[in-house]
Amino acid sequence: MNTLMTPPPSDHAGQILTAALDHSPEDREAFVITVCGSDDALLAEVRALLAAHEAMPTGFLSEPAVQAISASGLDVTIKHAPGTLPPLREAAEQAGERIGRYKLLQEIGQGGFGTVWMAEQVEPVSRRVALKIIKLGMDTREVIARFEAERQALAMMDHPNIARALDAGATDKGRPFFVMELVKGMPITQYCDDAGLGTRERLALFGDVCSAINHAHQKGVIHRDIKPSNVMVTLHSDKPVVKVIDFGIAKATQGRLTDKTLFTRFEQFIGTPVYMSPEQASLSGLDIDTRSDIYALGILLYELLVGKPPFDGKSLLSAGYEEMRRIIREVEPAKPSSRISTMAGDERTQLAKARHVEPEKLHRLVEPDLDWIVMKAIEKDRARRYETASAFAQDIAHFLADEPVSATPPSAGYQFRKFARRNKAALRVAAAIAAVLVAATLVSTWQAVRATRAEKKTAETLVEVAAERDAKDLARKDAEEISKFLTEVFQSPDPTRDGREIKVVELLDKAAKKLDTDLANQPAQRAKLQATLGRTYSGLGLPLQAIPLQEKARDHHLATSGPEHPSTLLAMHNLAVSYSNAGRRDEALKLREEVLALRRKVSGPEHPYTLLAMNNLAHSYYYAGRRDEALKLRKEVLTLRRKVSGREHPETLTAMGNLARSYDESYDDVGRKDEALKLREEVLALSRKVNGPEHSHTLTAMNELANSHFDAGRKNEALKLREELLTIRRKVYGPEHPNTLIAMGNLAYSYHDVGRREEALKMREEVLTLRRRVSGPEHPDTLVAMGRLADSFFAVGRTDEAIRLHEDAQALRRKVLGLEHPDTLVAMNNLANSYSTAGRKDEALKLREQVLAVDRKVSGPEHPNTLTSMNNLAVSYSDAGRKDEALKLREEVLALRRKVSGPEHPKTLTAMSWLAISYRARGEVAKAEALEKEIATAQAKAKSAAPPGAK
Repeated sequence: MNTLMTPPPSDHAGQILTAALDHSPEDREAFVITVCGSDDALLAEVRALLAAHEAMPTGFLSEPAVQAISASGLDVTIKHAPGTLPPLREAAEQAGERIGRYKLLQEIGQGGFGTVWMAEQVEPVSRRVALKIIKLGMDTREVIARFEAERQALAMMDHPNIARALDAGATDKGRPFFVMELVKGMPITQYCDDAGLGTRERLALFGDVCSAINHAHQKGVIHRDIKPSNVMVTLHSDKPVVKVIDFGIAKATQGRLTDKTLFTRFEQFIGTPVYMSPEQASLSGLDIDTRSDIYALGILLYELLVGKPPFDGKSLLSAGYEEMRRIIREVEPAKPSSRISTMAGDERTQLAKARHVEPEKLHRLVEPDLDWIVMKAIEKDRARRYETASAFAQDIAHFLADEPVSATPPSAGYQFRKFARRNKAALRVAAAIAAVLVAATLVSTWQAVRATRAEKKTAETLVEVAAERDAKDLARKDAEEISKFLTEVFQSPDPTRDGREIKVVELLDKAAKKLDTDLANQPAQRAKLQATLGRTYSGLGLPLQAIPLQEKARDHHLATSGPEHPSTLLAMHNLAVSYSNAGRRDEALKLREEVLALRRKVSGPEHPYTLLAMNNLAHSYYYAGRRDEALKLRKEVLTLRRKVSGREHPETLTAMGNLARSYDESYDDVGRKDEALKLREEVLALSRKVNGPEHSHTLTAMNELANSHFDAGRKNEALKLREELLTIRRKVYGPEHPNTLIAMGNLAYSYHDVGRREEALKMREEVLTLRRRVSGPEHPDTLVAMGRLADSFFAVGRTDEAIRLHEDAQALRRKVLGLEHPDTLVAMNNLANSYSTAGRKDEALKLREQVLAVDRKVSGPEHPNTLTSMNNLAVSYSDAGRKDEALKLREEVLALRRKVSGPEHPKTLTAMSWLAISYRARGEVAKAEALEKEIATAQAKAKSAAPPGAK
């Protein structure tokens, strides 16, 4: 091996030159000054090397280069490895030259590591390829060995968005080369700007980039140099196709630099500092893993949205080496939306032109959720980034589908808003009130159903039949007494005492207290009413009020009937639902495990009640993070359904749908999504066969499959299916039926997603008009339609109209439901988000203070809704510069999260992340780092404990 040697510290000069050549000629001087710092001797030597390289056509480390350096007055000596000859001058490659079975056609690029040629492969097949020849000066045997190992890893990859590595070897003179698929295209940022792509089209292309990187990570390859020039877009049949190039090249060429020298520190910067993760810029020795690629992907997405990366490359270089490292590791970049809002003049005009929007509408390019997604990807602490490129892509898919994104602090209001925007169901207050009024009928019906089933099962025994008939008579008598009680409660308000208006919740509170006096001597009836009122509280979104009543009902049935009685099992089931809704999920899970064990014992493993209990427990497993157990239960349910009821039974089809949902929620995002889609295709086919093409179950299956197509990125299939569904629903139900309006709303989402914003807006206007006419101006579904139309107004830049709709919806909910109703709080959150998006931060803060006050009163200080409201308010405090109040709230949230959810729960870790941000904002770095270390430890522990294949 031939090595250039100079006195210390000039032994790094050649390596610094290699990296400098990766930069454009105009940037090289600034780069060299930055790296050399105050070492004037090293700077002079590198400048001489650079001048020699530019003056001579032979590349670096040839004799003429050394002669030029010597002529400059530097003390340079050449040392040769034992048994080798001094280096000879090697002529640069020329077009037409043959290297093995490749004929060089045209030089198409040059970097610090080598020169890239378009070449013609002449055997065993004829094709054009990209051939990169490594520069002189590297240890040929070691480098080739690494390239061969890397080529083997790359050969395992088979992805349409990855440029394939085809071959590797060495020239006759010992210089390593490798061969890649030739990609004729342009950098993704340039393509998007030239084509004038909007935000959603850019996100669609970026999703393909994430898919490619995720595939590489699954094969054990880290890119480490993701930037626009390594993410090309080429056209196939006039359709843009992403191609990621240069996989593993930096890793292979840098592998030998392991000494802890200045260049080891600088070596982290081989590549582009703008796209480099903080851990790559750190001197901590932290292993570089796939999350460094996640960071670079986040920077790339930032640039696609904003037109430039968060940090300017020239500014970084001019800042100096240590300051450049500090900026990358510590300085928080502005959110994409904030960056756009500060643009002015030509910069603003050019950005608008590249996205085919008017400059005054630029503020709509980046919605709040998209801000959260980008900022999560470029978190300084890699433990807070997306774990995988697949998770990154999935959040973008959720954003495009108007679904909740994991990058946003979860809140009940936020989740409800997203759910309501993409689903047909809304909370119906009238139904909740009716649940109280007809509670007696529900009790009677349940008892009658139980008796009827018992009759069928035990019809052989006349005594048992008679007993069941007696049970029916008793149930009717109980229902009459309960009905009388409820009637008195609802007829008793005194206008002189209670005022002209009295809320349903107040009547329920009154009824609950009345139970202990009026039915003190009738424990059975009291228990039934406690159960009924508990379900009603739960239906109104007040699980804290439901739990004490349901616990009393459960205790009564346990004491009088034992744990295996149907009434006891039903009471346990209802209590578990309220535990779950109140955030007491560990208690819900434990109770559901008891119910399932009892159901299996009492009814057998294949009974419908047992299968229902299995589904309920699967739900709890999911929320506890035990997704594999949830998936296993749902698979078992489907197997039993097929066995007991047959493959085409409606209950079997329902079980298939449940399993599809579990696949959607599994760790293996890519493979399981495909299985979910396949199941839903099968459900639709069977439902069409069994029920007919226009049956309600068939139409539900069509809707579910459309959602799966949408989730899988098959937006055109989803749109086509939704158009078909709307046509059938109009035919079957008529133009004004609620199911028809739901189909219109879903189709509007598809129109919105594929960029047909005006069609989406027009359809949402029609839905709102019909809702007002059919349901009335104050109906919950009407209020949901108002929110969806407001979203469309935002999308087309009609911000004032959007805010007015949200204001109207919030005012109506307050009027109809009262300030403390969950729907009202959702509307207040929606309005606060609108104010925040429009820059009306003070109004957003005021609303969030109100929401928190109500949540504390209604749900209690430890409820998930309350904790989320606290965090939302902390964000507003932070935006308003009230850092101390933000920090205090976040400390309180973390303490409560640890108490309610446990120290290692994902939501606890999220609370820790927020608090760490506040600590850093106040300069309390030690506290922030302690929290971040705790987060990393918990995540590592969770990852090691995850099932095989989990991510």
